[in-house]
Amino acid sequence: MPDKSFDAVIIGGGNKGLFTAMYLAKYGGMDVGIFERRHELGGGLSSQESPAPGFIGDTHASTLFEWYYEPVEEDFPDFVEKGGKMTHYPTTYGIITKEDQKFFGIYHHSVDPTGEKTARELARFSERDAETYLKLFDLVKPGGSFSRAWSEAFFSVPPTPDQPDAVERWLQDYLKTPDCPIDLAWTMMPANRAVLELWDTVELQLMTLKRMKTMGMPTEMTGALSSLFAMGQSCSQSYAVGGTHSIAHACQRIFLENGGKFYTKSEVAKVLLEGGEAKGIRLADGTEIGARKLVVSAIDPHQLCFELVGREHLDRRLVRRLETVMRGLTCITWYTWAVHELPQYISASWNPDANNCHWTLLAIKDLEMMLKEGLMRTLGIVPPLEGQLIVFGQHSQYDPTRAPEGKHVVSTEQHVVAAPTFTERQWMDFKLKHAKETIEEWQKYAPNMNWDNVIGYDPITPYDTAARLKNMPMGDQATVDTVPGQMGKLRPIPELARYRTPIKNLYATGTAWNLAHTGTAAQGYACYKAIADDLGLAKPWKDKGRLY
Repeated sequence: MPDKSFDAVIIGGGNKGLFTAMYLAKYGGMDVGIFERRHELGGGLSSQESPAPGFIGDTHASTLFEWYYEPVEEDFPDFVEKGGKMTHYPTTYGIITKEDQKFFGIYHHSVDPTGEKTARELARFSERDAETYLKLFDLVKPGGSFSRAWSEAFFSVPPTPDQPDAVERWLQDYLKTPDCPIDLAWTMMPANRAVLELWDTVELQLMTLKRMKTMGMPTEMTGALSSLFAMGQSCSQSYAVGGTHSIAHACQRIFLENGGKFYTKSEVAKVLLEGGEAKGIRLADGTEIGARKLVVSAIDPHQLCFELVGREHLDRRLVRRLETVMRGLTCITWYTWAVHELPQYISASWNPDANNCHWTLLAIKDLEMMLKEGLMRTLGIVPPLEGQLIVFGQHSQYDPTRAPEGKHVVSTEQHVVAAPTFTERQWMDFKLKHAKETIEEWQKYAPNMNWDNVIGYDPITPYDTAARLKNMPMGDQATVDTVPGQMGKLRPIPELARYRTPIKNLYATGTAWNLAHTGTAAQGYACYKAIADDLGLAKPWKDKGRLY
């Protein structure tokens, strides 16, 4: 007999598991228990007082998008009130080039609903690129045809591999429209090449490639159609008020109010199987928890299949595919800095909005270096910081809860190598070296960013990410690389992509599923949709007439 039983048992209290649990508790009417290894729920939705006392930094996800929680806000009307509130900058994504200290930025759709303000700034660099931007903006703006198709794919259970998903259906139709700005050939070439056809200016080429890399897409091998969305999504970029942990707390409150229970410091060691069916879990301390209806895994596919289930219970092809999945190409280091004053950029003389941008690439006009950067990391080499430094998260500028009055937090980021590449000692040495190099490079764009301005900083490397979250053993924010064969309806592998597993009543979700965004509700929500289809549970999207 199990020590305790629930209708549904959730392995892992990260944000994907939390969202599935919320739906199972409220709309599935189930008795749900979450079992989490760490001391708190939320996973990548996590913030802490880390760079200095009184300064709040996000430890994983920080940049979010407004559509991340679109269905949740409708299905749980108190979600925002309970902590799911987001805000945004007037300028969402920009670039400053060292050679001429000019700034170009994309404006948030609330201040630029037609895209024309952004296009006017872009015309200062290239009239043709400004015209192209307006054509693409019409597709990717909130409510645009591409955005609707993307959201449908994002919040849905993927179709079987032989069937087109919502984005593929959209593309088939859109390619037939007159004056279509998209070339079918782009879907069959790496983004590194396609951006040369799409944009004339090196600024736009660099911005597109770096955005894709940040979304977890190695541009030397990823199809260029993604670059369309990579740039377009910038106009809806946002962040969580109070830190991303506020969103996790909103989910936790809703879950508890609907009768859910959670257990922290409760690591799961095994999925209990009986007659090829999931019947519960065994914790690391030997406690057995029964599952009357289903078990949901919200961890990474390798840990689920090889540790909790066991290879002996799985088909050889599934095992082999999972063994050969690519991981470790989306590893970043980001530092949260507590500072006396925010960066004051030289480029503000070109465009004052340089000082009010959410996410800024400090670049050199060397596209070849951007192309080589991914290859260097594949070889285990940390690329030079010059031209690769991203400044983001000046969140205290518009969210005073993030820092003491008159002080600020700001974050920096660079793509580096996977956690196992270096020893713990080497990562410790890297932290100090990278901090010094960051300040040295930052000063070339914003002279006030010197050590006298720094109160403290929190260095997070892939090594720290892997140590904090067991489902990211490579320190890779995407868990599984977003490369051809591991994207969309094939992610992480076809046998697991539809949130179901070969084990009856065992479901799986996480960042490694579907479109790979971190911090979003999509994979948890879509997992509930798969369960609802199988078990005949309530479907709020149908009751409310939603497409997804």
